[in-house]
Amino acid sequence: MMSNSEDYGVILLERKIRYFWWGVLGLLIVAAVWKFILPHNSAIMVEKAVENREIIVYVSGAVEKPGLVHLPVNARLHDALQQVGPLPEANIDQINPAEKLKDGQKIIVPYKPVPQPQPQPALAAAGSQGESQGQTATVTPNLGAAAPSRSSNLININTADAAELDKLPGIGPALAERIIQYRMEHGLFLQPEDLKKVSGIGNKTYAKMADMVTVGP
Repeated sequence: MMSNSEDYGVILLERKIRYFWWGVLGLLIVAAVWKFILPHNSAIMVEKAVENREIIVYVSGAVEKPGLVHLPVNARLHDALQQVGPLPEANIDQINPAEKLKDGQKIIVPYKPVPQPQPQPALAAAGSQGESQGQTATVTPNLGAAAPSRSSNLININTADAAELDKLPGIGPALAERIIQYRMEHGLFLQPEDLKKVSGIGNKTYAKMADMVTVGP
């Protein structure tokens, strides 16, 4: 038979072994929590933080409501266009609606190119009609008429409104609004030739109005 001291030693050893395994089990539980639960919660918190952030972009050009637009972080250009409303003459084919936007980005929606009007040969038509009737069409210049004052007929492209700009040859309502929009975004024109910087105004269109525009006071 074992003595009381030996019995006590056995009990103490068993208790130490039990405590050891309890400690091992506790470490395993802590490791499992650290590996599987905490990272998942951290990822959720990060995702929520990202979702709660926003970016601000500036949209101008062929849109109904140009200005600042507030969007979520992962927004696309399509989301911005939904808020500002593209005009019917907006050239959406020249931009990428799937483009991912960045905070502080400036977006200019381009206009569709304005079709150039075809010149109408009025004199040629009149001559053809006269010849078909056995007559010869002639044009007699009025030498006695006084030439109009050139300076009084010039249109100041820095101050003209849409109605005045619409009077210029080759300029319709859409292109007149485009000139005003360009003036608002880039400042006053320094010279009449700067009109060719406006989308839709090329050399041919400008040549038709070159003698009718000014940037003077």
